[in-house]
Amino acid sequence: MNKKYRPLLKSLSALFTNFSAVWFGLAFVTPNFIDITNVEIFLTLTKDIGFGIVYLLLSMEIERILEYEQ
Repeated sequence: MNKKYRPLLKSLSALFTNFSAVWFGLAFVTPNFIDITNVEIFLTLTKDIGFGIVYLLLSMEIERILEYEQ
């Protein structure tokens, strides 16, 4: 990998980590403001947690690539 792309990948990894934290935070805060007895709300919470996991895995993969290239 070209050395000039390392800072870009580090920034992208940090951005994905923050996106993951936002999605998990949204899943944590959402039940406080809405009635969670509705099935549609359950699907929304599942989507929020799913996106949090996806962004966390993306940031982990980028960090693995950066570590492997050293």
